[in-house]
Amino acid sequence: MNYLDIKFPKHSEYSSDKDPIPLEFYLDVLPCSKVIYLKLGYFSSKAIQVLAYGFAQFVFNGGVIKIVTNHFLYKDDMELLQNVNLSEEDPINDRFLQDLKWINEGLQGTNQHFMDCLKYLVKHEKLEIIPVILKPSRMVHYKQGLFFDDSKNSIFMDGSCNFTANGLLENAESISIYRSWGSEFERNKVEGKHDEIEEIIAKKSKAYHYLAKENILNAVESIGKDKNIKELLDCELGLLQSNGYKENIKRILLKYEEKLVEKLKVIEMMPKFPFDSFPRDYQIEAYKSWKENSKQGIFAMATGTGKTITALNCLLNEYKENENYQAIILVPSKSLLNQWNEEVSSFNFQNILLVSSDHKWRPMLSELNTSLLYQKNKSFIVIVTYQTFSKDDFQKKIKNLPKDTLLIADEAHNMGRPDIKKLLPSIHYMKRLALSATPKRNYDSEANEVLEKFFNSKEPYTFSFSMEKAIREGILCEYEYYPHIVYLNDEEMLEYIEITRKLVKLYGSEEKGSKDSSYLELLLLERKRIIHKADNKIATFEKIIKDHMTKYSDLRYSFVYAPEGNDKDNINMLEKYMNVLKVNYPSVRAYPYTSISENNKEVMENFEQGFVDVLFSMKCLDEGVDIPRAELAIFCSSTGNPRQFIQRRGRVLRKHPEKDFAIVHDLVVIPIRKETEQGTSSIEKNMIKNELTRVIYFASLSRNYYEAMNICQPVAEEYALDIFALQDELKGEL
Repeated sequence: MNYLDIKFPKHSEYSSDKDPIPLEFYLDVLPCSKVIYLKLGYFSSKAIQVLAYGFAQFVFNGGVIKIVTNHFLYKDDMELLQNVNLSEEDPINDRFLQDLKWINEGLQGTNQHFMDCLKYLVKHEKLEIIPVILKPSRMVHYKQGLFFDDSKNSIFMDGSCNFTANGLLENAESISIYRSWGSEFERNKVEGKHDEIEEIIAKKSKAYHYLAKENILNAVESIGKDKNIKELLDCELGLLQSNGYKENIKRILLKYEEKLVEKLKVIEMMPKFPFDSFPRDYQIEAYKSWKENSKQGIFAMATGTGKTITALNCLLNEYKENENYQAIILVPSKSLLNQWNEEVSSFNFQNILLVSSDHKWRPMLSELNTSLLYQKNKSFIVIVTYQTFSKDDFQKKIKNLPKDTLLIADEAHNMGRPDIKKLLPSIHYMKRLALSATPKRNYDSEANEVLEKFFNSKEPYTFSFSMEKAIREGILCEYEYYPHIVYLNDEEMLEYIEITRKLVKLYGSEEKGSKDSSYLELLLLERKRIIHKADNKIATFEKIIKDHMTKYSDLRYSFVYAPEGNDKDNINMLEKYMNVLKVNYPSVRAYPYTSISENNKEVMENFEQGFVDVLFSMKCLDEGVDIPRAELAIFCSSTGNPRQFIQRRGRVLRKHPEKDFAIVHDLVVIPIRKETEQGTSSIEKNMIKNELTRVIYFASLSRNYYEAMNICQPVAEEYALDIFALQDELKGEL
């Protein structure tokens, strides 16, 4: 809405003794205004309280008002110049500028709350008061204003009405208006007014003395001391009591209150940033970088730093720019499908379509396609699993969606899967955003290159937010890290050595040979299985929980990553670890969180509320699951995949009001050095180097850095490795 939508009086005048009155001018114009300049004889903030219905909308729309007035101010208004800092206990926060209802209530509230709201506006440079004296020593008696809307239309106001409650409600006042789009006479009156008042605001006009705070006089205390002031001053004491308004004023205010209520209903349906706050600075920076990169890119953000919110803020800005939103969001699992749905809904986005094998999505997509034939700008968000996205029937349903649809790929390394990768050349959506804590796929440089090309982003990527930075800036909590060296037992060592011998033969004495053979892959998997399910882990896990109970007397808010599959006796590994806890602490409430569990959402809610003490999982907590209340993590599963460890650490580092820091225990399995053979030494050293590199990565950001490094030092020395040299190699990645 702009000024052209307002029905102004034909005679372009407002007067207190006939309709419309000056109050109505402000209530009509304020909600459409972006910038207002006032040059006044007298100013009182109580006028803002009278105009709360219109002024609230002005503030909500990002409006800025600058007021030039004389050196007599009311005591409260003098405080606006003297102190704009609100106390830490004050309830006003950034929500004030985002919530129209809150703004309106604040501006109509008790006197102190009202003044706090005005101080907040001053602090955020939305309200500026410039007291002046006209040279040589004359009072300012102007009653003028200049108003601009979003479309750069302007209105110049001139008359006898001061910006005070009395001026708006009681006195015999009048104002005339001149519009930039009106007659030639009107346009001539408007011309040059902006430069004139900007010169005063910038304190460059030589016609005025610009006053320091100590030169401002209390208007009320001056009553009676100067006859002219007494005659001119608008005393407003008691005027703003609700039962003090005349009937015609009450009717006018009621009419505009009804308009505001209607606008509130519309605004409640509009997308907005959640959490009653603004995006964080880094989320704003991420959007700017993405926009500058032709609205394409990769966000490499540490687990727990709010990748989802950052991406949805980009979509929110698309809505602000285009007044609609259209997006497809790819997620790796059904649990993340539901989690994204919750996050999307928190932004107040509507028309969300969930697509997976659990949903009847075909008729919904058909209906969406039909709607877009008649309404190309129709807003929608499709959230779909990678599994369903790769299917031919889904691809057929989305081939006609607008090319301006924003494609968001969560855990974007999944885009390198063969079934997804083959689709990339046919994807016509030009707005693209990839999200991942670890964008690169392991041992798949070809897929990494394809993804970087598709998203138009290479290292250090469109936006990066490292774990180190997140901890330093308080986005993630600090943590203590305890690696535990676990050795293979005799039986495992025999099997391990036998497999390693075979690997040596395949690699050759200089580690050459058929590295791509299926047999080689099988041997590597077999050796990984031995490490993964090492029996001595059980005893180490038992010691960890006993030591923790001795120190903290509590295992609440803990989660355990157990190895997958069954042991050599066909006993399920997850159940095996859960049984250790049950035997030692039968009263501790533990629960599995797996892909086959049907009540994972309920389990997670119970964990958050403290009804479940310990969660046991294998891989389900790897990607995207939020567990901010977790305080203790025990990694009993060594897969060798750095992405999993980075994601798992991020699970426990999410902030929570009742969590000071997190604790991470990590079981590191290595063979017994004296049992290995000389011919296998290079292979062993390489494996140990990879494990220690992961441990150093974890230790480098921990609160107990030296303690964690010292635990690893003896192992490193056995294999002639320098752990501090390894850390130097990692610095560029942290």
